[in-house]
Amino acid sequence: MKKMHRRSVALLTIVMQAAACGFPAQVANPSASNPPSASPSPVATTVPPVATASPTPISLPTTAHLSASAGNVVWVLVGELLLFRSINRGDTWEQRGLPSEAASGIGPLKELSFVNDHEGWVSIAGSPATQCQQQSLRIWHTSDAGSSYQQIPETGSTQGSAPSGISGAQCKSGLYFSDPLHGFIGAWDPNSAPVIYRTNDGGLTWQASARLPDPPGFKTQGGGFTLRPGPVRAFASTLLLAANGVSNGTPFEYVFRSTDGGASWAHLATVQSTGTPIVFVTATRWLRIGAPGESVETTDAGASWHAFATDYAQAAPVAPEIVFGDAQTGYATVRGQLKRTLDGGAHWTDIKTPGTG
Repeated sequence: MKKMHRRSVALLTIVMQAAACGFPAQVANPSASNPPSASPSPVATTVPPVATASPTPISLPTTAHLSASAGNVVWVLVGELLLFRSINRGDTWEQRGLPSEAASGIGPLKELSFVNDHEGWVSIAGSPATQCQQQSLRIWHTSDAGSSYQQIPETGSTQGSAPSGISGAQCKSGLYFSDPLHGFIGAWDPNSAPVIYRTNDGGLTWQASARLPDPPGFKTQGGGFTLRPGPVRAFASTLLLAANGVSNGTPFEYVFRSTDGGASWAHLATVQSTGTPIVFVTATRWLRIGAPGESVETTDAGASWHAFATDYAQAAPVAPEIVFGDAQTGYATVRGQLKRTLDGGAHWTDIKTPGTG
């Protein structure tokens, strides 16, 4: 009886210590049997988020990174430091937590991808080596809207460390998850064709695709004559991405499609670049939002383009970042200012950037 009492006290102490540190208590059942495992799967490590209390407002202009999921949900990372969520299409915002390292200003490239109002991923790509020979990558996952995070386990050297299956070689960008299991990120450098990494277990392990094939009229060569892929977008079983490249001195956007989950990619369309990137609204309807009178649309997956009437306007002479959560609801940001459309891009209204004065 005394042994059982001492054991109960010890277990209770473990639970209380774990709770005090902000971690969920996990006490092993000594009577449970563990099946043998030849190669254990990576296990994410829980890390505490930063406090969600609002600091001094950030001044515009600043940076803003958007992630929109179906319905009314949109997330934005403002000034590389503050994460906000809206469940009413940006009418009101609630500040949420970030992993402490992601909120510390470390890392030149931060990205986020949320699939609903509570589950998402945040990444930091480290400073790349010369010509993108190496670049580290860290990814965190939250399933409770930023109340807690789990860091995806890393492998590799300090310079080239990255989640399991992602090589330290090449630069990485374009973090995107289409659902809680399936995610993608591009890897590229100035001397070889890019690859697209994919995961089907929520980011714990990754696999590289076949290298993007050279599109018609383009030849991969060292010294910068390579493709740089943008983020993947998923529409049911169809995956799309646009990659920038230069052919005979002219910049182009080359659209690729995958129908095998991102294992391989095929060229779908070529569009001469005007500095305004292609925005995928559906699998067949794409937009290019430019200066007044210069916006165009395709409804046949790039086979033909026509003028698109929109009242989108901005003062900054830089291309906006535009994402759509569904076929009608989209968001745009340039230098931290936010806009919203509820009719597929025809009409846009300003919405307040959270965390700014």
